Amino acid sequence: MKLTRRSVLGSLTAATVLASPTILRAQTRELVMVGYGNDSDAPLIAAGEELSRRNPGVTLRVIGGLSSEALAQIKAARGNSPYDLAVMGSPAIINALAEDVLVPLDFSQIPNAANVDPKFPSYGYDVGQPIWFEGIGVAYDTTKITTPPTTWEELWSGAYTGRIGMCRPQSNLGLGVLAATSEAFGMPQSDMEFALNKWLELDPLVGRSPPLLQQMIERGEVDLAPLWHVNSALAANSGLPIGYTKITGPGPLMLPTNIVQFVNTADGTADLVHEFTDILLTPEIQSMAGSAPIYFGAVVEGIAVPEEAAPYVPSTPEELATTTSLEWPDFAPLRGQTVETFDRMFAS
Repeated sequence: MKLTRRSVLGSLTAATVLASPTILRAQTRELVMVGYGNDSDAPLIAAGEELSRRNPGVTLRVIGGLSSEALAQIKAARGNSPYDLAVMGSPAIINALAEDVLVPLDFSQIPNAANVDPKFPSYGYDVGQPIWFEGIGVAYDTTKITTPPTTWEELWSGAYTGRIGMCRPQSNLGLGVLAATSEAFGMPQSDMEFALNKWLELDPLVGRSPPLLQQMIERGEVDLAPLWHVNSALAANSGLPIGYTKITGPGPLMLPTNIVQFVNTADGTADLVHEFTDILLTPEIQSMAGSAPIYFGAVVEGIAVPEEAAPYVPSTPEELATTTSLEWPDFAPLRGQTVETFDRMFAS
């Protein structure tokens, strides 16, 4: 069943009535959040509406895209940051920590964090709270490929040379795929030179971003490509012949998304950010995020994977036992050098 904002908010309202009364803070305050800038913002918006219901006068505005310029604005602000909080993956957190723009969350103020699967909190690096995750797998054109690869190493079987797409490592997808490639062949994840040379063997067609790579598959320019499971699900749900394989060795791979708070925000922001994060970890919002058409992976224990999400999200005991992330601190600092080398090697 697809969960809508209306049904989720109705459930949250009922749950709040049954639970202890919420203290309503009479204030006028707009929280500005950096989200995705697309349909993936829906569960964030629903949680923001619940936050507003609990706190009259408080609103949440979700905008898309966090740039290096925005980080500079946050760092330069003096108690008046233009942004209060954001969704942020593990590699972005590493960069943000280097820029000193994050305030660690107080997890004792997020009661529902106690319900999060123990495999996830470490990917917040003690500053962010994981709320859901995206997977890295391989999307493919089902009219061209009937038996997709199941391991990373299989991509080098010879069957996919000249038929595969690759994402530029400026994207977390592209950088993560390079790290996974190195591990697949017994090398350190940080050995970007090895991974780049392996991909050169495949004669790939390069996409600058995951959405562009998704479009390349849709247009028939490539037959398959490593892709986020969310992009794959969106394409498949639009009626296109797109399949997805939760590729292993390593994997299935996932990248947790965290809520983080920025420095230099107004007084009272922290209380609202923690309450908002707690709402995101309720069963209602977790189930909404895991439903069509996005199928985010839930981080809260006990949230069932919908049947229609099973092709994208680890759901069997075997998959769950091997689901892992990458050692982003080992290779995220190499992004700039890797992009420069990548552009030189794949410019043609």
